[in-house]
Amino acid sequence: MFSKILLKYILRIEPEFCMHFGTELQKGSPIIYFSSSKVWDKETLAKKIKSIFSLKYIPTEEILEIAGKETIMESIFGKKEDYAEELYRINFWHNSQKWEFDKLTEFDIKRADAIASLAVLIRTKHREVTSKYLHLNIAEKSIDICILLHPMVIRTPVVSIQYYLELHCAFTFNEIRKANYQEADDLISYIYELQYIQQKIALTLHEFLYLIDYNEKQKGTSLLLRAELSAIICAETVFSYLKASIEKTIVVIGLIYGIKNLESKKTHKSKLDALENGIPENSKKQFYYQFIMEFIKSENLDELNNFRTGILHKKGISDLQPHNYVGKDAESLPLKKIFEILVEQQSKNTAVLIGTYSLLTDELVKINPPNISPFEIPL
Repeated sequence: MFSKILLKYILRIEPEFCMHFGTELQKGSPIIYFSSSKVWDKETLAKKIKSIFSLKYIPTEEILEIAGKETIMESIFGKKEDYAEELYRINFWHNSQKWEFDKLTEFDIKRADAIASLAVLIRTKHREVTSKYLHLNIAEKSIDICILLHPMVIRTPVVSIQYYLELHCAFTFNEIRKANYQEADDLISYIYELQYIQQKIALTLHEFLYLIDYNEKQKGTSLLLRAELSAIICAETVFSYLKASIEKTIVVIGLIYGIKNLESKKTHKSKLDALENGIPENSKKQFYYQFIMEFIKSENLDELNNFRTGILHKKGISDLQPHNYVGKDAESLPLKKIFEILVEQQSKNTAVLIGTYSLLTDELVKINPPNISPFEIPL
């Protein structure tokens, strides 16, 4: 508190510093805002005393860069388990390139801007209150999949995988248009929907965790709290989103290879058969394609389908039914278990999405080879 008063009223420093990320300032470039007190706290005692006596404080570029990196790591990239350092380098490089958006339609721009605005909203929510339990920790579970993020920056740059897969949509959409993809309209539409679902899952999980904490603190001797019902609704919503995410991912994979009308097929197996028959052999040999297909096969989705379709409800043992909450103490509520299932499933879905966008990157590079060396891409 004293530092803030000192900086504001004596040294006349604004509450926040800002700096842009990367060497190119252009539409969509992240602007990093961080508190002046955070910078001040990093200064040496000698520098502080000198600044107070001279009534003038000018932080060094080095101090600003350190504080700026700490802030962007917290708000966007996360920790080691989120592949944070690598994504920082990837995105610094990406934000130091000159971007082109000349192929985007007006509707593409609206969609990309909407996704970018929601990304800011999610960061703001986590800046206000967050938890380590919301991190997907994909690098800890699927490091081989995370390595794909390096070459993907050429055509489908991923910003973050901390809470969901944040894609630079404007850039990706432009690359799809530039490649003259025959199914460009549908492909962009489904990627937009996928990204929106990812964001809705991240926001709903954030709310769900808040409700878990609230219920633990407020349950007491109450028979049933409204917050418990809200938590059940949140969980059911996320299960539906997770299932929809898988279904739309399958359609996107099909569109990458010109396989149409997958959404009209009635069974999951018929969709997978269509992919298997329509995708080129060289693509099917890629480990990330095999990873995707292993994950989305029917037997691996049984638990998710059970929660979503209500099979467990009919058995009367569902963790999403109110009879498991009425009159129960906070510690015996199944909310934490459900939350862990949801986060784990979101982590798997996001890893599959990385693999899917990597397949798209492969095709975009074939159609429109980049004019840079692979050695220029940051490791």
